[in-house]
Amino acid sequence: MKCNICRKHKAVINDYRFIDSCGLQGKFATCEWCRDLNDVAVSEIIRDELDPKTFYSTENEDDLKKEGYIS
Repeated sequence: MKCNICRKHKAVINDYRFIDSCGLQGKFATCEWCRDLNDVAVSEIIRDELDPKTFYSTENEDDLKKEGYIS
């Protein structure tokens, strides 16, 4: 089964979120790349059809943490 967020990677875990603007309400399957991203990053991935791996670049990991995309 593919991830319900990015639709690019294999889903490995169930997640529970409510993001009305994306249509995510309740339980859905997510991949290892999308599961730790916050709601803003998830919204961008769905809206712009991004690959979630781009949010994990080691070059700008500190910037992503400051912006609140990853914890």
